[in-house]
Amino acid sequence: MIKRSYTIAGAIVPVAILCLIFITLLGSCVNPSDQPPVAKEGRLSLENWAFSDRDPVPLNGEWAFYPGAFIEPGVNAAPRNAIYAQLPESGLWHTVRIEGKPLSIYGYASYRLTLSLSGQESDLALRVPELFSASRIFLNGQQVFSAGTPGVEETRTEPRYRTGYVRINPVAGDNELVVHIANYRERRGGVNRSLYVGREGAVKNMYNKSLAMDLIVFGSLITIGIYHLCLFWLRKKDRSPLWFGIFCIIIALRSLIYGERFAFDLFPGVPWSVFNRIDHLTFYLGIPIFSAYLTLIFERNISKIAITVYQALGIVFSLFLFFPPSVYNVTVLYYEIITGVYALYILFIIAQALVRRYEGAMTTMIGIAIFLCFGINEILFNMGIIHTFNSLSVGLVLFLFTQSVLLAMRFSKAFDESEHLGRSLLNMNESLRRFIPQEFFQLLKRREVDEIRLGDQVEHSMSIMFSDIRRFTLLAEQMGAAKTFEFLNDYFGRIGEVIRRNGGFIDKYLGDGFIALFPSSPDSALRTAIGIQQVVNEFNGTRLSESMSSIEVGIGLNFGPLILGTVGEEHRMDTTVIADSVNLCSRLEGLCKMYGTGIIVPFEFLDLLEDATLYHWRYLGLIRVQGRKQPVETVHIYDGLPEKDFAMFEATKARFEEGLHHYRNGDYEQAMSMFRALASETPDDPAVFTFISQIHRLMTSGLIDDWDGIENAPAK
Repeated sequence: MIKRSYTIAGAIVPVAILCLIFITLLGSCVNPSDQPPVAKEGRLSLENWAFSDRDPVPLNGEWAFYPGAFIEPGVNAAPRNAIYAQLPESGLWHTVRIEGKPLSIYGYASYRLTLSLSGQESDLALRVPELFSASRIFLNGQQVFSAGTPGVEETRTEPRYRTGYVRINPVAGDNELVVHIANYRERRGGVNRSLYVGREGAVKNMYNKSLAMDLIVFGSLITIGIYHLCLFWLRKKDRSPLWFGIFCIIIALRSLIYGERFAFDLFPGVPWSVFNRIDHLTFYLGIPIFSAYLTLIFERNISKIAITVYQALGIVFSLFLFFPPSVYNVTVLYYEIITGVYALYILFIIAQALVRRYEGAMTTMIGIAIFLCFGINEILFNMGIIHTFNSLSVGLVLFLFTQSVLLAMRFSKAFDESEHLGRSLLNMNESLRRFIPQEFFQLLKRREVDEIRLGDQVEHSMSIMFSDIRRFTLLAEQMGAAKTFEFLNDYFGRIGEVIRRNGGFIDKYLGDGFIALFPSSPDSALRTAIGIQQVVNEFNGTRLSESMSSIEVGIGLNFGPLILGTVGEEHRMDTTVIADSVNLCSRLEGLCKMYGTGIIVPFEFLDLLEDATLYHWRYLGLIRVQGRKQPVETVHIYDGLPEKDFAMFEATKARFEEGLHHYRNGDYEQAMSMFRALASETPDDPAVFTFISQIHRLMTSGLIDDWDGIENAPAK
């Protein structure tokens, strides 16, 4: 048996619908004795109605209706050929049938109601809704309200929307209320909302609440729209906030044209036809723009062809707005039918997405359910079945709010993914910086790895260090592969801090050796080399305590111009340094095998130091290293070596350099005698034996006369 899992989110829709139905039913549960009376055959009696205790009374019921006539106001002066229209249900002309045919939406007509009052009310007011599309109202023969200029011909009619309230002064007994309405341009003729009468304060409060609701809706939607446009401005990759923001602004502007028609009072000089066309244009453009938003939300389900066709039709139908109202008032009906079919398609898509549990489907369905509930409430309220309030605009705001929540969820998810990717990228960059030093980025004037391109290069003058471990091959053979890796990581971990502390960075590891660069002064490179030798001494102490052999490290230093950059190919590249100074540094490090562990530098390197007298060194003479024609005057620095080795080199420095002097000046016998004496005294100094071998080779090979005083170093 398959078990279904239910989530809290899955229960939101039915719960929301049930709650709204319950609230709606509560609105309809009123005491019948509190129901206001309705008009019968053009007469409404409110003589026994206490206005002070109740809200304004809707003037609903049967009004005397005179199509095609403007009756003259006057008590008991109305013609007798009236028909009765139920307001507001049958207030629109096309809902009235005469001889089986509906009335035309164009023309003019009159409504008449005899209103009976007690005469004890002195501060009454009349609440006037929108009357399509030009009107005037008379009370007892006196005009109390007008909107535009109604006429018996189109040329004599000036349409205008206007709502509000007017103070009236009725008399005791019967009062005649006459309404003239003319329409030649609006696609509705007549009235579809109730007129109200009541205390002036209550009527005024009723109007103010309705106007406040319109302004709240406008402010809410314009804020939501601008907010989402700002979201799009900050993140242009996702266009859903763009379309949603534009749609909210369009609906916000439309809210000023509907309801209390605040835009008409705000811009009294703007012609009615402009507002009427804007009204239609918001419909032609608003729904297609919302479709663009839904396409991005449900792109896996929705047909882009269907959306594109609907949007194209919106543009086509909007072109009819260049024609007279009699044209575009007809064409809009066809677009409304198309929109109805399209809305059913969208509901199907959302339902399908909900079944498949796609992101955003649940939130959208909740919004639709809320909007439908408020829409049903609006219809029932206008029909007088329930007594709640006009709520469609509230439902629309709540629906758009749910879409704002949906976009916020999408942005939150995108932000979380961005944070996750950011953390991943940060961790990746941190990891890559272990392979590519941060200093390399800075020298190349790049901040992150993804900014580095093949062929990036920059020229600098800096100190270079080459270092490796003596006799490492034998050491690795004794330890094995696993132990060798463990040993190298331990060794590099110890010296890495010394390099960083002196402003340098390791450019590349070369097995048991490495290349380090020092953008700062040569002193920092030399201090690092000495520090490495001291670390090796401590490391050897640890190794000896664990019955392991000690190690020796050779270091070559040089200073000069070099080029840092990237080499390789598009799918595999590496950083490197290229220069003659780099090659020379590598050869100098190789001389440590022949001339003594420690540090070997060119003699000119000493001239670059702030104070060369702070260091201990001995002169090695001119040496021609492999790959260079010009010899290099070299120096052996023995600072940082074990005390025994340091003492040995320091004690024999003078005699060593004297023997070297004899050797370079051709006094081979004296040089051989001095180096042999040093060999018996310092058997651990490789430079002594190197020179003994060189002198012996020259003396036995017969090459003494051809020697130029320059040593030729063997290949590294």
